[in-house]
Amino acid sequence: MEIYDSYQNISNIYQELAQKQSQLAQIDKDELSKSTFERNDSVLLSDGNYDENDYQRVLDRFQNRDQEVKTHEQVHASSTTTTSAMNYNYQLGPDGKLYAMGGSVRFDTSIPQDKEAASTKLEELKKAANAPGSLSSADAQIAQTANLNKMLIDSLREGFSYDY
Repeated sequence: MEIYDSYQNISNIYQELAQKQSQLAQIDKDELSKSTFERNDSVLLSDGNYDENDYQRVLDRFQNRDQEVKTHEQVHASSTTTTSAMNYNYQLGPDGKLYAMGGSVRFDTSIPQDKEAASTKLEELKKAANAPGSLSSADAQIAQTANLNKMLIDSLREGFSYDY
């Protein structure tokens, strides 16, 4: 009977621990779901005492950046095969609307087994990463990796061996 009671006590302790872990996980999830804006930023236009020219200048910057980001990602997406839809990071503008401040699109980086098809695909990836006028660090890294892999495939095609 004592063993059964001990087992029951241990079982109850584990059950309580599981409930506490679940509660802590829910708290963490709730904290994560709060937007960065709610946690870090606040806009105070308390008495309406602000310059209309400043407001318009900031709004124009938001609108221009939104257009730049969307155009940049659309150029990427139109240049090669992608594996997902374009993804944008939004920020709330002074007019209460959301504006894209950053974005990404995932390229299909799978390499075919055929050396000729692989070389063509890597050239396409390099061009897609370099397509927009301004390169992000991710764009540059993709272009560099595609270029290095293309050089490796070309050297293998020419008969160069990496065996020692």
